[in-house]
Amino acid sequence: MDEYLKRLEAFAKKHSLLSKGLKIGVAVSGGPDSVFMLTLLNALSKEYLLNLTVLHFNHKLREEADEEEAFVKELADSLGCPFLKGECDVMAFSRQNRLSLEDGARRKRYEFFCNARSRLNLDVIATGHTKDDVAETLLINLFRGSSTDGLSSLKPKRGFFIRPILVFEKQEIVSFLKERNIPYKTDKSNSDTHFKRNMIRLKLMPILKQINPNIIDTLFRNSMIMAEESLFLKEIAEREFVRSTTITSNRAIIDTTNLNTSNAILKRILNMAVKRLINSEYNLSFHNTERLLEVLTKGKSLTLRKLIKAYKKGNRLIIEKL
Repeated sequence: MDEYLKRLEAFAKKHSLLSKGLKIGVAVSGGPDSVFMLTLLNALSKEYLLNLTVLHFNHKLREEADEEEAFVKELADSLGCPFLKGECDVMAFSRQNRLSLEDGARRKRYEFFCNARSRLNLDVIATGHTKDDVAETLLINLFRGSSTDGLSSLKPKRGFFIRPILVFEKQEIVSFLKERNIPYKTDKSNSDTHFKRNMIRLKLMPILKQINPNIIDTLFRNSMIMAEESLFLKEIAEREFVRSTTITSNRAIIDTTNLNTSNAILKRILNMAVKRLINSEYNLSFHNTERLLEVLTKGKSLTLRKLIKAYKKGNRLIIEKL
């Protein structure tokens, strides 16, 4: 296990993920990735004085869901970790809110994590994303036509979420658990290719591996490089945003008088303004960002998805919440 702990520690140190005395909520589904993560963090808990709480969210989507919940509870008890669960009928929630099953599950799961953080006064929440997840997410967002931000969206740290096992591949995680007879649960829905991620994992990735056997590591490295470049551009954009933009309850006003910068920065400023205005964590699509940029550069007006209206008035770009 020492080799794995050293790799996790090196990755955590590089990205400032762990420090002594942290109160960590460990998101554990019962699958191999999250069980592996909990095993390693527990092994480091004495050295780093980590206070671990196991968090489990039951989506109520499969017959095995309650069995998996019991498994995670038993695992937490065996390690002496407190256990907190959340649950929701995600199918009903998704239908009521006209969301895809994936989107509905993600929203309710992260709502639970945020509530757990507040309730337990946690410093961070650790999720079990891996190199494979980074590679698959890059491809999913590439097919969607995402920007550099989207192609590098699975970062080691985002807000109070950390991803300490991002440096490991799924194959080596499963081998680690099997060699040590550490039990885990298998989600049968992972074989359902109606989900985009499963289609990429099960059908596309084997083809790509014929071209490049190390494709997962290659895509992971590309994503990390783009994340560094994206962060650099974001820091510049944030300085320009603060200097140029005023946000009120229903308006974002961008003073363009001294806003002489590249389109790459302007697009980020526009996205920041819209996200702050409508209180959303999602970036505008490439197409809608281009349309909003034309309001700034060509003086056009725009109404977007009944969410915002944008127009130019003198040297000011005004974005109003509808």
